[in-house]
Amino acid sequence: MEIVEVNNNWNEEVLHLDITISNVCNYKCWYCWPGSNLGTHKFPNAEIFKKNILHLVRYYQNNTNKKIFDIHFSGGEPSHWPALGEIINFCKENFPCLISMTSNGSKKLSWWKKYGKYFDRVQLSCHHQYVDLPAFRDLCDWLYEQNVIVSVSVPMDSLAWQQCIDCVDFLKKSKRKWTIRYQDLVDQSIKYTPNQLKILKKYRARRSNIFWFLKNNKYQTVKVTVKDNLNKTYKVQDNKISVNKMNNFQGWKCSIGVNWIHVSADGKMACTRGQQLFGEKEYYNLYDANFIDKFKPVIKSTICQQTDCVCSFETTMPKIREQYENR
Repeated sequence: MEIVEVNNNWNEEVLHLDITISNVCNYKCWYCWPGSNLGTHKFPNAEIFKKNILHLVRYYQNNTNKKIFDIHFSGGEPSHWPALGEIINFCKENFPCLISMTSNGSKKLSWWKKYGKYFDRVQLSCHHQYVDLPAFRDLCDWLYEQNVIVSVSVPMDSLAWQQCIDCVDFLKKSKRKWTIRYQDLVDQSIKYTPNQLKILKKYRARRSNIFWFLKNNKYQTVKVTVKDNLNKTYKVQDNKISVNKMNNFQGWKCSIGVNWIHVSADGKMACTRGQQLFGEKEYYNLYDANFIDKFKPVIKSTICQQTDCVCSFETTMPKIREQYENR
């Protein structure tokens, strides 16, 4: 199948902000994104961050149709930022937002009991090399009991496949029924066998309790569709594009910057592969002390210059080959 367009059901009034607050991490997983655990980018200044995030939000409110700001913190390990609780509370008090985080879940339960109330959703990664499985499972059960949407991704290391499967099997024995996903890894050294790919294509190892989920979920369930060169539309699983290596969107018109912004550990605003936003040749930096004076762009889609797309949000955000745009 030759795809020429990707769409999803995102609410057009929501701006998604994926904010990497450092590359400080207590884990050193070999398959992690390049530079994600080097510790070379420390945490941003909390006061500068608050001023800049408020300016960013106000700018989109005044110049686009965005009304809700879906902020996702990642790292590194974001729970190590001492100011995290203060920052989340500031956002909640100053503009309509949803707050989520990707974490390795290594912080003690006492930390989560102090700050867990601020989150609308927590996505936990279960890394076979480092995880304390009993403590990790207890944390997931506790978040579930606080009605925080909790889900777990298990990165499926092809070199330690059985260990990863054992992690999944252990987590399935939890007291509460939260989502468990198989996470495929995008790296040239990853070579999955046909049987492994069959498991990965299942995507979910377990779904959450549907009644609990519907009661507490504040997020849209993402539904992805693609169009092929014959103008046929197909519904696809979230990870189908990456698993089937259909993630080269070079030359496509992409809604990066319009619907979704990635902020790297050094504060640079771009896509995860470094594509500038809004068709400009320079980068804006969310952690820049002069960001308020500099950030005044025309909000528009951009033409992708990258050879591959490796982030699940980016692969499924609206995009189209230019020659098919007006058909």
